[in-house]
Parts: sequence; structure tokens; C-alpha cells
Amino acid sequence: MGRQVRTSVATVSLSGSLEEKVTAIAAAGFDGFEVFEPDFVSSPWSPRELASRAADLGLTLDLYQPFRDLDSADDATFARNLIRAERKFDIMEQLGCDTLLVCSSPLPEAVRDDARLTEQLHTLAEHAHSRGLRIAYEALAWGTHVNTYRHAWKIVQDVDHPALGTCLDSFHILSRGDDPSGIRDIPGEKIFFLQLADAPRMSMDILQWSRHHRNFPGQGNFDLATFGAHVQAAGYTGPWSLEIFNDTFRQSSTGRTAADAHRSLLYLQEEVARVQAEHGEDTGRGLALFEPPPRAPLEGIVSLRLAAGPGKDSDLRQALQHIGFRLVGRHRSHDLQLWRHGRMTIVVDATAGTVWTAPGLPAHLPVLTQIGIRSSDPDAWGERAAALEVPVHEVLLPGVDTAPESDVVRLKITDATSLDLRGPGSAASWQSAFDLYPTESRWQDEVPVFTGVDHVALAVPSDNWDGIMLLLRSVFAMAPHEGLDVTDAVGMMRSQALTMDQTGVDGVDRPLRISLNMVPGAVSGSSHIAAARRGGISHVAFACTDIFTAAATMQSNGFEPLVISPNYYDDLEARFGLARELLDRMSGSGIMYDADAHGEFFHLFTQTVGADLFFEVVQRVGGYEGYGDANSAMRLAAQLRAAG
Repeated sequence: MGRQVRTSVATVSLSGSLEEKVTAIAAAGFDGFEVFEPDFVSSPWSPRELASRAADLGLTLDLYQPFRDLDSADDATFARNLIRAERKFDIMEQLGCDTLLVCSSPLPEAVRDDARLTEQLHTLAEHAHSRGLRIAYEALAWGTHVNTYRHAWKIVQDVDHPALGTCLDSFHILSRGDDPSGIRDIPGEKIFFLQLADAPRMSMDILQWSRHHRNFPGQGNFDLATFGAHVQAAGYTGPWSLEIFNDTFRQSSTGRTAADAHRSLLYLQEEVARVQAEHGEDTGRGLALFEPPPRAPLEGIVSLRLAAGPGKDSDLRQALQHIGFRLVGRHRSHDLQLWRHGRMTIVVDATAGTVWTAPGLPAHLPVLTQIGIRSSDPDAWGERAAALEVPVHEVLLPGVDTAPESDVVRLKITDATSLDLRGPGSAASWQSAFDLYPTESRWQDEVPVFTGVDHVALAVPSDNWDGIMLLLRSVFAMAPHEGLDVTDAVGMMRSQALTMDQTGVDGVDRPLRISLNMVPGAVSGSSHIAAARRGGISHVAFACTDIFTAAATMQSNGFEPLVISPNYYDDLEARFGLARELLDRMSGSGIMYDADAHGEFFHLFTQTVGADLFFEVVQRVGGYEGYGDANSAMRLAAQLRAAG
């Protein structure tokens, strides 16, 4: 096995000054970086000062970029471009950087003849070679003459010069829909540099897509794992570098973005190794890939914690009672309430300031703050998360200030919500701090209506979106569904569902489903909670096997169904041909409906508690894979009417 992958990132990928970027790159664990010329030109550092700072931080300067529009059909312009290149070589020598990225030209006056282009690149390679430097030639996807990696490689072959190789950029290759398997035919030593970027699927001009919507591996829809396997097979041994143009990243915290960037390269290496194993390929060729600890089994969501504070405690209590949860105990020292339904537990934090769940949470924003998932080996998850550079948080028991809770690993998903991987012994240690109420005889034989949690939906600020997506995909291998833009009565919202299939020790499938819903900004004066959206979006969806029985039971508890417009049920009849008798039953309980090629979906909703939180009850029939997103506008309209 070869040496470990060296990680690098282009300074253009981050926000801030060059000085701030270099510091953040080192802190995130990168081995080196690409110097983006506009960052250097705007910096007060001289080339030698930048080189010295990089050396102090243990970083290498891996690439100077970009050198644009070298080739030209006008000989005088080309001659001037050679002078410009020599000036860049002067800077590179002082930086201690030996490779210059040269892009194919998108200009109308670009050379359109392979023979002439070959001659010009040979001339540049001679100039570079005389100074001990190299040229990495890259095909821009929108290049005038050269716009594919195969064409760029053909030109490099025709030049046949030791100082000229190619640069492979995943965005320029995959955005065009090119087949990357031809990378395997390029000798690894002639791949002078590798730039990586993911991106969501978008129907737009490639140049605009590239300039505004690139993101890190694991945050988009490109098959970078297969791409990386092709690069490995070619025998490339240089840095794996990120070149990202993204409006959100350029406005986000430099340190947080750099940390996400480094994690994305670790995740990608694991995914490349998976593809290699699936295809039975020789993993001994090329670089040694990062191998984090494997994922341990999970057994489904078993507990939730909700922060309400005293301001919304009574509203939340009523909502839980209406859907069938029972108050079974209170904490001895704090206003923490223990609620149960079957095997599911909900803890409500009604303390002033919600000190145990979300300190400083605004009183009008009850929030889902912890999702407890049963695991036979939570420590294995902690080790995996730590290897992927995800912080693992200590969990303290309320009322015990010094001893952390054992058998629990906590990973923060959003700034407000964490996933708690709970071992078999965690329930007993938690409950020991509560005074439990005697169980009423009428509840003892009660059959639970809900079978578990179907999914949870979280409000996510736009600047946290990509980082949360990466965390869920890297640590938990959650698979993203196609993202949706949901239009309703208060605007448009981006929604993205992720799932992880998981079978418990009892053999029952309990997939973990999380839906992320993008909201702008944060609450004024509270940087850790997403801004409320009128009508709410954060919710917990409980699963059942018979939604009509569930609705009837809830109504017997005092639940008042949302009044859904009769027009909605008329539309269902027209779209799906549902029987009028079924539609009347659904209407009476506020039940909504959807179907896909795999099955059917019935669901109903509570009113919103506070500004954001509500509950959903769902029944999946067959293999329905969605979340009833087509009903979002009708759901919101009904909740807004109910709120008055």
C-alpha cells in the first residue's frame, strides 16, 4: 500500500482574508493548499512571507492558480501571455510552489487548432522546465476549443513534455455528463493535480452552476466515489484537493467551513474504498485511503427531548396528551417531565431558560433538541465520529454536576438538536433521577397506537445546511433523496430527506429518516436556534398501522383534527380515484393522502405548538418512500386557520 492521501484545498473555497484562510486550513488538518491568485494579489503578504507562514503552520503550497487564456490565435497576444507566465514563475519560486494550473481558454480568440495549441503549450512547458516548474493543463467545461478531459489529455500527449501534465477536475468532468472511466487510461505520473467538487443537480448554465453552486464531497449528487476509484486505478499519488465556488461558503465561518472541507475528503476516501471493494479492485495501487471505524447497528429512535420552558409548557403538555402520551414522572430537582407511549419516551424541559436542554431558548420556540437512538455499542459510534472529526459531546445527568452519563454518545446535528446514541443501560441511569407516578389501571392494558417514530423534520439555517448534510452522510451513511422546493402560503422552502436503512436485533426494519428544511438566518439574539417560519416546520412524525384507529383514539383524548378544505378531498378523488366513502372518513379526521409507484401514505397533523413545533401521525402502505410533500401547502393553510 502506498502513502496516505495528502489533503489540500483552494483558498477560494473559504471566506475571509488570505491570512485567516491559511490559519483555518492548518487548524482543520489539511496538509497543504492551492493559492488562488486573487487571494494572493489582495493580501499584504509578500510571496516569501506567505511561504514562511505556511511553513510555520506545517502546510505545503501545492498549486498556484489559475493562469487563464494562455493560448491565442494572435501571436502578439500569445507572446505577451508568455511574459505574464514568467512573472508568475517568479512568484512561484519565492512561494516554493512548483505547479501552475493553466486552464483551457473560453475566449472567442482562443486557438481552435490542436497543432497550434500543442505548439504553444510546448513553448510554455519549455519555459517552466527551465525553471524547475510544472504546468497542469485543465479543460474548462465551457472552453472554446478544449472542454473535455479527454481532449486535454490528448493535447498533453501530443506535447509530450516532462513539464506538462493534466489536471483533473471532477466538476468540469461530471457537470458535462462525461464518462470518467477514461481516467484509468491516463498514466498516474501525468496527472499533475486533482481538484474535487460535488454539486447538486441543477438545470442551468454550466458556468453559473460552477461559479455559485459547487460544494464539498457528500453535499451534492455527483458520484465522486466512482470518480475517485478511477483516479486511484490510474495510479495518481498527488494531493486530493478541493476547489469550491459557493456563495454560502464565502459568507460562512472560515473555521467551520474548513473543518467541513477536511471531513469531506475523509468521507470521500472511505466511499472510494467501498467502490473498490464492491468491484474487487486492487486497493494496493495508488494512495492508502483513510479507514474510519465501521458503523455499529442501530435499533431505532426510542426517546426524544423537547425544550418548552415555562412559557409553552402547558401547550406542549396538552399536545402530548391529545396524541396519546402519558405523564409518568418528574425529575426530583428540575422541571423535567417524563412522558411515555408504549416503548417511546419523551422528556419535556420546562425549566426557566431550559437549562438542561437548550440554554437560553426563546420561550416562544418549543424545539426538538435530542433524538435518542438505541445502539448496542454507542462507543463505536463515538470512535467513528471522532475519526471523522465530528465532536463527541459529554452528556451530564440533571442534578449530577460532575459525573457524565455513561453509555451515551452525543453528536450535535444542528445547533439546537443532537443525536444521542444510547446504550442498553442508559434508560435505567436516566430514570433513576425521576420520581415515577403509579400507573393507572386503565392504562396498563392499553395497546400503543404508535409503533415508533417514522421521521423527524428539523429547521436548518441556510449557512448550516451543507455541513449538516455532510455530517449525516459521512457518520451515518444516510442516503439523500432528491431535494424539493416546497411552495406554500408563506413562500418557498427547500426540503431534503435523508434515510438510513437499519434492522434491529429483533429483525424489525426501523429506518432512520431525517428531513432537513431550510430557513433563513437565526432568531435575533440567539445564534444557536433557527429562525421560526410562520406555521412551523419542525416536527416529529409517529408511525402507526391504522391511521383511522389512531385518529379515533386521539380524538377520545381531546384532539381536535385540523379542518382540511373540502376542495382538497375533491382534488384527491380526481387525482387518485379514491372512493367517496374513504374520502369522507379521511375528511372527518383531517387525514391527508399521497401515493407513489411503491405504495400509499396517510397522515394527519396537530396544530403548531408555539412558533414552530408540531406533530404528525403517518401510515405507510406498501413501500411508499416519500413524505407527503405534495400536501405541505394544504397542511400549512389548515394550521394557520386553526391558529386564528
